[in-house]
Amino acid sequence: MNTVFRNDPIKLHPGVQQDDFEKFIAAELLPFFDKKYATPAGNAPALLKSQRLLKGTKEQRKYQWLTEWSGPAERLQSFAFEAVLVDDDDFAETDQVLKKLESFGMRFPASVLTEVAKQAMAPENSILSSHRRDRFV
Repeated sequence: MNTVFRNDPIKLHPGVQQDDFEKFIAAELLPFFDKKYATPAGNAPALLKSQRLLKGTKEQRKYQWLTEWSGPAERLQSFAFEAVLVDDDDFAETDQVLKKLESFGMRFPASVLTEVAKQAMAPENSILSSHRRDRFV
């Protein structure tokens, strides 16, 4: 199966507190997607492998919701993830969570990218190996 990354840019609406948004992501959105899309379900064409929320360093009210999937890229092109599960009888749950996300900020069309090459860093090759590891704990 292909490794596919999906990047959903999000810009917070004026007046939305960043802390409130980040709490929603950590407490509701990420756990929901973990439960719904990271568990193999019948003949699901794509499976969520990991997800992160990244914050812009220059513009603090801009975020990137980065998800990593195993499956065909075309299943991840839809704005609302409706093509990810084949037999999703209860898409209303996903729709409800995404509407709550959009109450915090505008979600822009996602970029969907397939992994072409990967190089994992071995622990002995990391920057920590050249310094005392206990200084970074």
